[in-house]
Amino acid sequence: MIKKYGSVVILTAIICVDLFLGLTRLGTYSAVDEPYWTYGRISKFWSAIDAHRWNSTDINDKPGITVALLSGFGLLRYDPMVYEHVRGEIKTDAVLSDIDGINFWFRLPIFLFCIFMLPAFYFFLKRIAGKTVALISSVMIGLSPILLGIAMIINPDSLLWIFLPLSLLSMFAYRKQPKAWYLIASGVFLGLSLLTKYVANILYVFFLALPFLEYVFSDEKPPLREYIKKAFTDYLVLAAVSLLTFYTLYPATWKHPDVLLEGTFGSKAFEKTWPAFAGLLLFVAIDTLFLSNRMLVPVFDFFSRFRRALATILMSIFLSLILFVFADTYLGMRPFDFEGILSSPKGIGVASEGPLMAVAGAVLADVYSLIFGMHPLILILFIVGLMSATRREGSPIREKNMVIYLALFILLYYAASTANGVVATVRYQIILYPLAFVIAAIGAERLLHLVKRPKHTVRLVTAALLFTVLTVSLIRIRPFFFAYASPLLPDRYLLNTKDMGDGSYEAAAYLNSLPGAHDLVVWSDKGAVCTEFVGTCNIGFSVKDIRGKTFDYFVVSAGRKSRSLKLSGSVNDIIDFRRLYGDIDSEKVIVIGDRDDNYVRIVPASSLR
Repeated sequence: MIKKYGSVVILTAIICVDLFLGLTRLGTYSAVDEPYWTYGRISKFWSAIDAHRWNSTDINDKPGITVALLSGFGLLRYDPMVYEHVRGEIKTDAVLSDIDGINFWFRLPIFLFCIFMLPAFYFFLKRIAGKTVALISSVMIGLSPILLGIAMIINPDSLLWIFLPLSLLSMFAYRKQPKAWYLIASGVFLGLSLLTKYVANILYVFFLALPFLEYVFSDEKPPLREYIKKAFTDYLVLAAVSLLTFYTLYPATWKHPDVLLEGTFGSKAFEKTWPAFAGLLLFVAIDTLFLSNRMLVPVFDFFSRFRRALATILMSIFLSLILFVFADTYLGMRPFDFEGILSSPKGIGVASEGPLMAVAGAVLADVYSLIFGMHPLILILFIVGLMSATRREGSPIREKNMVIYLALFILLYYAASTANGVVATVRYQIILYPLAFVIAAIGAERLLHLVKRPKHTVRLVTAALLFTVLTVSLIRIRPFFFAYASPLLPDRYLLNTKDMGDGSYEAAAYLNSLPGAHDLVVWSDKGAVCTEFVGTCNIGFSVKDIRGKTFDYFVVSAGRKSRSLKLSGSVNDIIDFRRLYGDIDSEKVIVIGDRDDNYVRIVPASSLR
């Protein structure tokens, strides 16, 4: 009985925990960037559908179509456009109640979709790496505070962490068992990923390279020419299914097929890499069709001969990056200030130390966001998983190779982000956490092989213990799930410097509880506070926004400190922003994620006088 239903019980428990913790938060959370979707893009998309104005379904360059498709169910309950311009205005209690209702019903479809897609990870991983890796991975993914937090926000990243990893896992399942529907599933998930956010184009590059990696790292070596032909055929099917999915669900492409190209192979994410991509594709095609692979055979033979050395080098690079990040962080963030780098994620190349230091700092900051976004226990298992790929004995060859492919994908993603001038903050690399958890689960399985007990009992006990540990961690950080940072990160540092508005709702709720709240005038560094505040609220930094106004309170946050100090130069003679973000008496402090230095503070105007 335990053997048969144990995994089902644990998966059900994960879903129940997420529903319990998440449903109560959906209407009591005020997030940044969401108003662009709630009070604009979603309504625009469905209005265009209703009027058959297919051109107008091009609502964003992300393109965010899946967000509009799912969150659009909220339109059955509310018309959010009625409240489009009320953010900074005085609100009645009825209006505020409707805003909370809009938040709940527009977030609910995305949240439920993410939660009930969790068993899909188990399904594919079970077929790729067995029940143990599948179950442990599912526990880590399902109880990750960061993934749970992002699932409650109306944003393309809230869905991308589902679609993109599942496209990868579907392809891994196909590479192990070449059933056509695995390949089709991978193409559909890829198409959905592209409909969500253009960065998913990286899969086109990775899926082209994957068969070659498999050939190099596998023990069996089929005839190369036939192998490459089959790989190309599979790639064309994958691409066709992904393009068909994109075309079917994106009405703007029906009118202008060029939108299909712009959202896939011709997107911004490919601007700097498509020449190399196209050149490699052409080279392999010519060598296969006309030269019988006379050029590729010696290349593959060479890499196959040194495959273990290549794996060791790759894992050594990854482990060295992790070690350097820890050393830099514990030595006071010298020479690299990861907080500073992540606070301006699109500022690569402007470092005074020079371009090489800027690139190195960006990659290391990417690793910083990854490793300190994991529970310490998961990080240990992640490191064990990386190390297992270098051992000649112990791990099954397919699991070793899977670690290699996933680690390589993570590093490729960092390289691509850096090449496009972007540092991968927590949100920007949200797709990598599930993949890192799979590596950690493989590390856990390696350790479990040391235990001489029935395999299913060990698996279930381990999953249950991990479930308990991670559930406790979730409850401790509640309700600020997306603000999670590992206890290994020193308290004085922030992980998620580009937060999504944590603490804004609580700050507004406190202000709303004050006598005469409707008559109060507040300045906030987060628009998410203004959305929930019943009085007059201002967020600007211009002289027009500030001069001549009498503010009763200021709401400032650690996550906006760097931005505010940069933008406030012209009005510092009116409001002393440096003092406002410094050591000043506050009426209310909301501590985010049990870190005193991660705060939202409500400062009365009297403290500045």
